[in-house]
Amino acid sequence: MTQEDNPNAALVFFWQPLHKQIRVEGTVSKLSVEESAKYFHSRPVGSQIGACVSHQSLPIPSRQVLIDKEKELTERFAKLEEIPKPDYWGGYLVHPRIIEFWQGQSNRLHDRIQFRRAGYEQLEGQSFDTSNCWNDGEDGWIYSRLSP
Repeated sequence: MTQEDNPNAALVFFWQPLHKQIRVEGTVSKLSVEESAKYFHSRPVGSQIGACVSHQSLPIPSRQVLIDKEKELTERFAKLEEIPKPDYWGGYLVHPRIIEFWQGQSNRLHDRIQFRRAGYEQLEGQSFDTSNCWNDGEDGWIYSRLSP
Protein backbone atom coordinates (compact mmCIF):
# COMPACT_ATOMS: atom_id res chain seq x y z
CA MET A 1 0.00 0.00 0.00
CA THR A 2 1.32 3.43 -0.87
CA GLN A 3 0.72 6.90 0.47
CA GLU A 4 -1.43 7.56 -2.59
CA ASP A 5 -3.65 4.55 -1.70
CA ASN A 6 -4.03 5.63 1.92
CA PRO A 7 -3.14 9.26 2.68
CA ASN A 8 -3.80 8.89 6.43
CA ALA A 9 -0.92 9.21 8.86
CA ALA A 10 -0.28 9.17 12.59
CA LEU A 11 2.81 10.42 14.40
CA VAL A 12 3.59 9.64 18.05
CA PHE A 13 6.24 11.35 20.15
CA PHE A 14 6.62 9.55 23.50
CA TRP A 15 8.91 10.72 26.29
CA GLN A 16 8.65 7.98 28.92
CA PRO A 17 10.95 9.61 31.54
CA LEU A 18 8.81 12.76 31.40
CA HIS A 19 5.48 10.86 31.26
CA LYS A 20 4.47 12.87 28.21
CA GLN A 21 3.26 12.05 24.74
CA ILE A 22 2.03 13.91 21.67
CA ARG A 23 -0.04 12.17 19.02
CA VAL A 24 -0.83 13.72 15.63
CA GLU A 25 -3.35 12.32 13.14
CA GLY A 26 -4.05 13.64 9.69
CA THR A 27 -3.37 13.20 6.04
CA VAL A 28 -0.03 13.29 4.28
CA SER A 29 0.94 14.64 0.89
CA LYS A 30 4.16 14.45 -1.06
CA LEU A 31 5.98 17.74 -1.44
CA SER A 32 6.42 19.05 -4.95
CA VAL A 33 9.82 18.77 -6.62
CA GLU A 34 10.19 22.54 -6.18
CA GLU A 35 9.39 22.45 -2.44
CA SER A 36 11.75 19.50 -1.93
CA ALA A 37 14.54 21.29 -3.82
CA LYS A 38 14.04 24.46 -1.77
CA TYR A 39 14.37 22.51 1.47
CA PHE A 40 17.28 20.41 0.14
CA HIS A 41 19.26 23.54 -0.74
CA SER A 42 18.53 25.15 2.65
CA ARG A 43 20.44 22.34 4.39
CA PRO A 44 24.19 22.46 5.16
CA VAL A 45 26.41 21.36 2.25
CA GLY A 46 27.57 18.29 4.20
CA SER A 47 23.96 17.20 4.65
CA GLN A 48 23.26 17.70 0.94
CA ILE A 49 26.25 15.53 0.04
CA GLY A 50 25.15 12.96 2.62
CA ALA A 51 21.72 12.83 0.99
CA CYS A 52 23.36 12.25 -2.41
CA VAL A 53 25.49 9.46 -0.95
CA SER A 54 22.71 7.62 0.84
CA HIS A 55 19.73 5.84 -0.64
CA GLN A 56 18.07 5.65 2.76
CA SER A 57 17.47 2.15 4.16
CA LEU A 58 18.95 0.27 1.20
CA PRO A 59 21.45 -2.40 2.27
CA ILE A 60 25.14 -1.60 1.69
CA PRO A 61 28.17 -3.91 1.85
CA SER A 62 30.09 -1.71 4.32
CA ARG A 63 30.42 1.75 5.84
CA GLN A 64 33.48 2.25 3.64
CA VAL A 65 31.16 2.41 0.61
CA LEU A 66 29.55 5.52 2.13
CA ILE A 67 32.87 7.09 3.04
CA ASP A 68 34.29 6.54 -0.46
CA LYS A 69 31.15 7.90 -2.14
CA GLU A 70 31.14 10.95 0.15
CA LYS A 71 34.76 11.71 -0.77
CA GLU A 72 34.01 11.28 -4.48
CA LEU A 73 30.97 13.57 -4.40
CA THR A 74 32.67 16.19 -2.23
CA GLU A 75 35.39 16.47 -4.88
CA ARG A 76 32.90 16.39 -7.78
CA PHE A 77 30.62 19.06 -6.27
CA ALA A 78 33.43 21.33 -4.96
CA LYS A 79 33.25 23.72 -7.92
CA LEU A 80 29.48 23.71 -8.31
CA GLU A 81 27.47 26.64 -7.06
CA GLU A 82 24.55 24.34 -6.22
CA ILE A 83 24.57 20.62 -5.45
CA PRO A 84 21.93 18.83 -7.54
CA LYS A 85 19.10 17.30 -5.51
CA PRO A 86 18.91 13.55 -6.13
CA ASP A 87 15.73 12.45 -7.95
CA TYR A 88 14.92 10.01 -5.13
CA TRP A 89 15.14 12.69 -2.43
CA GLY A 90 11.95 14.41 -1.31
CA GLY A 91 9.64 15.04 1.54
CA TYR A 92 6.12 14.67 2.83
CA LEU A 93 3.89 17.12 4.64
CA VAL A 94 1.49 16.01 7.38
CA HIS A 95 -1.75 18.00 7.48
CA PRO A 96 -2.92 17.49 11.08
CA ARG A 97 -6.59 17.23 11.92
CA ILE A 98 -6.17 15.87 15.48
CA ILE A 99 -3.38 16.64 17.96
CA GLU A 100 -3.46 15.13 21.45
CA PHE A 101 -1.25 16.01 24.40
CA TRP A 102 -0.98 13.39 27.15
CA GLN A 103 0.68 13.74 30.54
CA GLY A 104 0.79 10.68 32.76
CA GLN A 105 -0.15 10.83 36.43
CA SER A 106 0.77 8.29 39.12
CA ASN A 107 -2.91 7.78 40.02
CA ARG A 108 -3.69 7.00 36.34
CA LEU A 109 -5.97 10.04 36.06
CA HIS A 110 -3.83 11.17 33.16
CA ASP A 111 -4.24 14.60 31.61
CA ARG A 112 -5.33 14.46 27.98
CA ILE A 113 -6.06 17.56 25.93
CA GLN A 114 -7.09 17.07 22.34
CA PHE A 115 -7.21 19.66 19.58
CA ARG A 116 -9.19 18.99 16.41
CA ARG A 117 -9.93 20.83 13.25
CA ALA A 118 -13.50 22.10 13.46
CA GLY A 119 -15.81 19.55 11.86
CA TYR A 120 -14.22 16.52 13.56
CA GLU A 121 -16.12 16.83 16.85
CA GLN A 122 -17.93 13.51 16.41
CA LEU A 123 -15.88 10.47 15.45
CA GLU A 124 -17.26 7.75 13.21
CA GLY A 125 -18.78 5.00 15.36
CA GLN A 126 -19.01 7.21 18.45
CA SER A 127 -22.39 6.51 20.03
CA PHE A 128 -22.74 9.48 22.38
CA ASP A 129 -23.00 13.21 21.77
CA THR A 130 -19.89 15.17 22.74
CA SER A 131 -20.76 18.41 20.97
CA ASN A 132 -21.02 20.36 24.27
CA CYS A 133 -17.50 19.31 25.34
CA TRP A 134 -15.59 21.29 22.73
CA ASN A 135 -14.16 24.79 23.14
CA ASP A 136 -13.29 27.21 20.37
CA GLY A 137 -9.59 27.57 19.75
CA GLU A 138 -7.80 29.61 17.11
CA ASP A 139 -7.40 29.25 13.35
CA GLY A 140 -10.18 26.68 12.89
CA TRP A 141 -9.23 24.45 15.83
CA ILE A 142 -11.40 23.26 18.72
CA TYR A 143 -10.20 21.56 21.90
CA SER A 144 -11.44 19.44 24.78
CA ARG A 145 -10.19 17.60 27.82
CA LEU A 146 -10.51 13.83 27.38
CA SER A 147 -11.20 11.20 29.98
CA PRO A 148 -8.06 9.15 30.67
